[in-house]
Amino acid sequence: MTQQKKNERREKGRGIRELSEFLRTRRYALLLLYFPIYLVAFFTIDKIPARYIISCALDNYIPFNQYMIIPYAIWYPWFTGWLLYFLVKDRDDFIKLAVVMFSGMTICLIIYVLWPNGVDLREEITGTDICSRIIMMIRETDTPYAVCPSIHISTIAAIQLVINDSKLKDFTPTVKAYCMVITLLIAYSTMAIKQHSVVDVFWGAVLSLGLYCCYKYIVTKRAYSK
Repeated sequence: MTQQKKNERREKGRGIRELSEFLRTRRYALLLLYFPIYLVAFFTIDKIPARYIISCALDNYIPFNQYMIIPYAIWYPWFTGWLLYFLVKDRDDFIKLAVVMFSGMTICLIIYVLWPNGVDLREEITGTDICSRIIMMIRETDTPYAVCPSIHISTIAAIQLVINDSKLKDFTPTVKAYCMVITLLIAYSTMAIKQHSVVDVFWGAVLSLGLYCCYKYIVTKRAYSK
């Protein structure tokens, strides 16, 4: 065996040991195992036809804008990125975010089953630009069902609430303001590309706010009872 291969094997072994140590000291990372379960459940429930159509008058005042797919797509790295960030940086913030976010997802899934809902907002896309094509691709896999409350919104609302409340020094007022702008852009994008109604957005935000307040109350009550 050459020295280079020995070094490569040694580095690989070190990486595995570091990962094992990281997971051993952060067993709360097991909360992330909920996510694959959620994905299977969502894409199963997402096929249930809507019996209730969600809409409101405000939806008519929001024009379709294919370029809003850009902030809409930011949700994917935003969602996973902040979970991993808090996992590494702060135990309490991670648990807080995971509990509020995953509880919200579960409640949404239950609502979708008991009250099958959807939107009838999608307009025919005639553009041939890259943004229009991406939206058409998303529509092929994401049905207009299971929309209220919006999981897209409940997750970003949970993230923003934890950021606002975090004691980490990374979160200066400027950083929090930038995060809020991105959160609002993502929220608006769900309506601008006609994936969600204003109603979905409203209840998604309310859901996370309610769960967050409940979590804070329970944690505070436990702290005082000790």
